[in-house]
Amino acid sequence: MNVISVENVSKKFILSHDRPKNLADMARGMLRRRVREDFWALKDITFDVKQGEALGIIGHNGAGKSTMLKLLTRIMNPTKGRIRTRGRVSALIEVGAGFHPEMTGRENIYLNGSILGMTQREIANKFDEIVAFAELEKFIDTPVKRYSSGMYARLGFAVAAHVDPEILIVDEVLSVGDAAFQERCTKRMRQLRSSDKTIVFVSHNMGAVTSLCDRVAVLDHGLVKEISDGESAVRAYRELVAEHKRGLIRQTHSHSDAAEVPLSPLRVTKLEHLGDNADWVAEAGLPLGIRVHFEATELIESPRIGVFVTDGMGRMLAHTSNAISGNLRDVSGPGYYDVMIRSLPLVPDVYTVVARIADAYGVLLYDEGFTTAELTVIPPKSQKDTGAPRYGIAWLDADWIYH
Repeated sequence: MNVISVENVSKKFILSHDRPKNLADMARGMLRRRVREDFWALKDITFDVKQGEALGIIGHNGAGKSTMLKLLTRIMNPTKGRIRTRGRVSALIEVGAGFHPEMTGRENIYLNGSILGMTQREIANKFDEIVAFAELEKFIDTPVKRYSSGMYARLGFAVAAHVDPEILIVDEVLSVGDAAFQERCTKRMRQLRSSDKTIVFVSHNMGAVTSLCDRVAVLDHGLVKEISDGESAVRAYRELVAEHKRGLIRQTHSHSDAAEVPLSPLRVTKLEHLGDNADWVAEAGLPLGIRVHFEATELIESPRIGVFVTDGMGRMLAHTSNAISGNLRDVSGPGYYDVMIRSLPLVPDVYTVVARIADAYGVLLYDEGFTTAELTVIPPKSQKDTGAPRYGIAWLDADWIYH
């Protein structure tokens, strides 16, 4: 069942190019016709989101991502088309949206919760859980005008995520939180997904999008270029970024063959998991093999090829490279490196593997890391799972001996 239906939606803004700078300009402006321009932030957008699905939205700055979210949350109305949603919608679009600066955190929880559709009894029942999630116990009776941006974000997301929504809409505002808070946000969104809730997530973080979302929509200048699985969508986004850079090259160079200037002579084409399991499942503490496929359109001297492991919010947790191992080679045409990790040092969880390529000096970035793979780390089969909680990110393979 579709819980979000967007049908032929367009949004127009009016841009004024002669805003008065002082009273004299204002007076002169009254005597002449103002120059205005129609700007279509979104153009004929159509898509559906099913119940329990997580949809990511990616695109360059100004592509229309935030405008789309504001239409979904009824902050704005479309100029053309129709949007239909089924169920309670909870959103975190802007830090502190719906908060009253003179009111305390406690009062704003009740105010914001009511705005999002919660009853006073629901808010009271979840109040302690919301405060604990936001880690604001000491400041809950302090006016929020004294909160930092991080405290605003924690409180805003804590309320939005505990409304028990059918639909949760989240913008990249979460990036203002600290590492521990972002990790809690990621886990909370995974919990909502597992409980058949629907999520719409906007971010520039490709790792977070691919790990959290079932499908990803790519926006470009108000148009939907593609809606597909995370890997295909990220590839399409990479091509858009490349074309944008080619456009900058054409503007910089006046010669006629500027369009033929290659954007990047070396890029990652594929990440492959080596081993019996092709589904990127690995056991903590055991070896892991990764094959990094690349293609060079010309001879590249000693490029640095690195493999990074990131968490659900894109934070880098581990890294290795051919420069660290001292195995730099000149490359040309298609090829690959095999990366053999002797012991996977990560606790069981879901991670993203990212490959990047730079020049021999680590200055020029050939490939910005758009090629990714989702890695699921599980406990070693040889170790009994006691159900005890695991903390941190590093796997410590240890024996406990009682004396």
